[in-house]
Amino acid sequence: MFKQLIHVTLILATGMATMAQQKPCTNAERDQVEKEADTIRTWDALYLSFQHFRHCMDDVDAQEGYSESTARILADHWETLPRLAYLIRKDREFGDRIGLDATMDMDDVRKIKENAIHHCPRGLSVLCTKLKRDADQAIAENAAVHGKI
Repeated sequence: MFKQLIHVTLILATGMATMAQQKPCTNAERDQVEKEADTIRTWDALYLSFQHFRHCMDDVDAQEGYSESTARILADHWETLPRLAYLIRKDREFGDRIGLDATMDMDDVRKIKENAIHHCPRGLSVLCTKLKRDADQAIAENAAVHGKI
C-alpha cells in the first residue's frame, strides 16, 4: 500500500510539474504564429517557430498555416527531406505535427505522394510511408468534402 501511495504521488507530482511548465498562448503570440506559420520555407525555420510557439499549437489557424508551410517545403524542396527526418528524430513532438491533410492544395499532396513513392531518400522509408499514407488520407478526405467519392 505504501509503495502504491509513493507511486501515485510521483505520478501526480510529475503531472503537476508538466502542467506548471505549460504557459498559455497570449493573443499577441497567437497573432504572431498565425502571421508567420504559412510563410516558412525551410525545416529549420519551421522547427524554430514550432519551438517558440509550441504552447500555441491548439490554434486552428496556426495549424493550417504550418500545414501550408509543410506542403510548400515538401512539394518544392523534396531534397531537404533528410533534414526533416533529423529534426523529427531530435523532437518527437515536432514530428507528430508534421503530416499532410485535407487543408492543403491537392496538387501539392499528389506531388508529395509521388515523391514519397518514387524518390524516397535511402534510409527514410518509414517517413516516406507515413507521408504516402497521410497523402492518401488527405486526398480521400478532400474527395469526401467535395463529393468526389
